[in-house]
Amino acid sequence: MLEITYEGFCRQWATLLSSTLRTTVQVELDGIQQYSYDEYAASLPMPTVMAVFDPEPLVGAAVLHVDIGFVLSSIERMLGGTGTNAQPSRQLTDIEAVLARGLVERTLVELSSSLATVTDLKPKLTAIDQNPAFAQAAAATDVMIVSAFHLQIEGVTGTATLAMPLDPLSAALTAAELRVASPEELRVRRLMRDRLDDHLENIPVDVSVRMKAAQMRPDEILSLIPGDVLRLPHRADEPLEVVAQGASVASAVAGTRGAKLACLIVPTPEENAR
Repeated sequence: MLEITYEGFCRQWATLLSSTLRTTVQVELDGIQQYSYDEYAASLPMPTVMAVFDPEPLVGAAVLHVDIGFVLSSIERMLGGTGTNAQPSRQLTDIEAVLARGLVERTLVELSSSLATVTDLKPKLTAIDQNPAFAQAAAATDVMIVSAFHLQIEGVTGTATLAMPLDPLSAALTAAELRVASPEELRVRRLMRDRLDDHLENIPVDVSVRMKAAQMRPDEILSLIPGDVLRLPHRADEPLEVVAQGASVASAVAGTRGAKLACLIVPTPEENAR
């Protein structure tokens, strides 16, 4: 439900930016993740545009962040420039800060409209900070739902994030689901989730065992011929890596079982160290 809601927000935000900057702007949802506020704030660049707002009626504080380069490019267009020049990483001037604040306030109006099916959001902008270390929007351990967005204007790209407090947002989503779904629909959804959980354990997954990869230059790769020997940076006494769907899941040593190749799962180097 939240993904669908934010996809609608992307369309409305793109329309707002396009009309304000008088050119085509694209906004796409990159993903939704869960972080503590401390982790989220530490991931933001400095300087940046970090708008802290009160997401009434949700309890707590929320943050809309847009990277400084995209904001400066947008302001240049608003003042009649091309907005295509490389922007320096610097603090906003007083005039730029006023223009950025107006752009953020109009964005929050679009966010309120997008979340209408979830809650009657009345966001109130409380501060705009350019150093995430000084913006104490929440306690360090408070859990936030962070949505990442990709923005593009005629070759100029930027990133933005929207951080909302987890517990009040989850409660609003649950209440919205109950409003739009009948008891029978809810029963079917629970049944389908249970069936999905039951079948996940039986889905075939490709598993491989691999050594450490060697790094080579393109010219070295192109010059390879049959019979060449490549030196791998994998020590003979070092365990192999067991990989499932691209994720490392265990360590192993090579061996055989009858006439077939096999591997024996062993403790990882970290486990041995402990």
